[in-house]
Amino acid sequence: MPVVLYLLAVGTFAIGTDAFIFAGLLPEVSSDLGIEVETAGQLVTVFSFAYAVLAPISASITSSWPRKRIITLALLTFIAGNVVSALSGSFEVMVLGRIIAAAGASSFTPHAIAIASENAPEGRRGTALSIVVGGLTVATALGVPIGTFVGSTLGWRATLWLVVVLGVFALLAPLLLGEVKAPARHTLRERLAPLRSGIVALVLATTFLALVSEHLVYTYISAVFDEATGGNGKTLSVLLLIFGIGAVIGNAIAGPAVDRWGNKSVLFIALAVMAADLLLLPLTTHTLPAAVVAVLVWGIASWMYLVPQQHRLLELSTASGPFTVSLNSSALYLGIAVGGALGGATLSLVGPVWLGVVGGLVGVLAVASGWLSYRVERTPNTVTA
Repeated sequence: MPVVLYLLAVGTFAIGTDAFIFAGLLPEVSSDLGIEVETAGQLVTVFSFAYAVLAPISASITSSWPRKRIITLALLTFIAGNVVSALSGSFEVMVLGRIIAAAGASSFTPHAIAIASENAPEGRRGTALSIVVGGLTVATALGVPIGTFVGSTLGWRATLWLVVVLGVFALLAPLLLGEVKAPARHTLRERLAPLRSGIVALVLATTFLALVSEHLVYTYISAVFDEATGGNGKTLSVLLLIFGIGAVIGNAIAGPAVDRWGNKSVLFIALAVMAADLLLLPLTTHTLPAAVVAVLVWGIASWMYLVPQQHRLLELSTASGPFTVSLNSSALYLGIAVGGALGGATLSLVGPVWLGVVGGLVGVLAVASGWLSYRVERTPNTVTA
């Protein structure tokens, strides 16, 4: 496989790590900046909300640019945002850095995936895509726990400098990349067209609610499992590693499971297991062994529902499939943003013990939304752009 694909994967790995790393660094950040943990958690919200909003906008603005230029500027913007965050001395400057980093991330990822598809050797497109997209999965499995370990050992700013180094290394990708064609030009209106379909809107609502459910808890995982970890950042990094291992397992089995049993069965199993696991967190956060089981099951379930969702959206939207999957990504990041905000409010009002219960109840709403989406009568098959 072309080495440039692995460099693009370094970029997606850096972005995936950057998107979720603050979940493991909240105690250190809040202490250093003199803010509450729930306030520090809004850094996850800001990044994710900016990503969700800016992704379709930046795609429209840069639609006539060569992809090589797009990913270069995207990486430079992402690096600059993390430098601002690493040097910041206040929460307000941190917020600015997160928005800048999200602007770069939202431009890089979709074009990196497109470049992988276009530059794959004959008959190996799937492998090429799995390499680049795999950077995001590996970030969950390794980037976040490693970043948490580094942050607890050397300080949270060291983790952001590590992300900066990864981003700089990924800049080798456009340097080694030959000429690639510019993306097809599409207006923002065209990119949002799939939302006119009620069924697509319901499927996207299911993604949104599932991510709210999960990240309402995940953003504040340090507070949720404080008793089990003894407040130790290194122990928390082990729990995050267990979650990442579960994510890899869930992602690996979801595809074959969808092929065998269909997207409906896999979606409902994954969402129901995740909701139940979150509802039971008040019983599983007191000891480390129980916490390990809880986060492993959670990791498996949370990475199983994304595959059937994307699979179904492509089935529903033959003509505008890429736009629909892109909107699914925006729904995903919007869900992370809202989850972080609701989690902060829950933590402030009733404490960490209730985060799992509230997250689980939102997960039940995600199951209901998914059920409703299958109940809605399908009009023939496609959504036009």
